Amino acid sequence: MQPEASAVPSLFHELRIIQRREKPSGSTVYEYRGAQISHSGSTVRLEMPGHPYDSGNAWAQLSHVQKLVDHWLDHQAVPAPYVWPPKG
Repeated sequence: MQPEASAVPSLFHELRIIQRREKPSGSTVYEYRGAQISHSGSTVRLEMPGHPYDSGNAWAQLSHVQKLVDHWLDHQAVPAPYVWPPKG
């Protein structure tokens, strides 16, 4: 028996440009599965209310942030090796 379509997470989600900012930041803002992701070329920031890493961290790669969003929406957890809450 196959699961219902709504129970199967989509493997492909669109990363959509919603804004290109002028210099000095020169960043691009994307929309991805309801999250806003700002990418400046050297850092990536996630804006997603309710996500443990919302607006508090800078990442190096856009794909890492996409993985954080996917795992959070699909499993309500952060993927390994990320840990929440952070161990200090």
